Amino acid sequence: MNLLIALRASRGWVSRKTLMSVIDGYSGLDEVAFDRKFSRDKELLRHMGITIATRAEHDAYGDAGETGYRISTADYAMDEVDLTPAEVAAVTVAASFWSETELGESSAQALTKLRALGIDLDQQGLGPAQIEPGSAARRLASANFADALHHINAREAIGFRYHKPGQSARKVRLEPYALLSRGDRVYLIGFDLDRQARRTFRLSRVEGGIAKLGGREPGDYTIPADFSPELALQSSSEMAVVAEAKLNIRAHRADPLRRRQVREDGADVIIEFSDVDTLAAEIVGYGDAVAAVEPPELVRAVDRRRETIRDSLNRLGGASVLSA
Repeated sequence: MNLLIALRASRGWVSRKTLMSVIDGYSGLDEVAFDRKFSRDKELLRHMGITIATRAEHDAYGDAGETGYRISTADYAMDEVDLTPAEVAAVTVAASFWSETELGESSAQALTKLRALGIDLDQQGLGPAQIEPGSAARRLASANFADALHHINAREAIGFRYHKPGQSARKVRLEPYALLSRGDRVYLIGFDLDRQARRTFRLSRVEGGIAKLGGREPGDYTIPADFSPELALQSSSEMAVVAEAKLNIRAHRADPLRRRQVREDGADVIIEFSDVDTLAAEIVGYGDAVAAVEPPELVRAVDRRRETIRDSLNRLGGASVLSA
């Protein structure tokens, strides 16, 4: 932003020497470090639709004899926005949908900017939209949704803990590419730095928050030209059929299971799973601390495993085995 402000405020071309001396983050850098950081910042602005022009000569307002940079009004100005009545209705409904979520402030700012451009958002008697956001909007636009969207727009590498059913939680370092939703589920797609491959993560399985990776700068990675969010999601294992399980978990027990809950149902917790036998084995591992309530196939799978364990213990000597 400092680079953008400096170039917009200038009446002409701005030299490298001036940028290195007046902009926070550039001062004190040598030529190589400046070129690297400046290139990343230019690329980030380009993805925002703002192109920095370069000129090897000088003009009346520039520094003589040095390469200059500038952003012209034409490069920076927003194109004219002309919305049809149907598009106006869609915009206002969307803003109302997000109004009570983490994206509420951003959606309100977007409406203000459109009104500042002279767009009548209440045209043809539509009036302000009165849409109840509901639980779907709140699940979609969680704090992690807003954070992930911010990091994607800023092209910032991120880190978070991820817990997939039947597996141990792991720390993920990701260069995020896109967010996609299917129903009320949201998927984060990007390049997994540890697996060295593109991966898809269901946002509801992120434990805790999402944070920018230390030692990384905004815009220091490139989204491949052949990247297709839709194709990436279709081919992801995260799109496997997922069901919900209702579990009764005793207080202060089986915390790994409790942390995976997507919501509560009275005294029970609801978690997601993709394989009945895998979840049944996990539940049995917690002994009497966890009871499966629903679905019936999960209850039967847990009962079968416990019966198998009891039969095995009886063949080995019953209760005496446990006291040996």
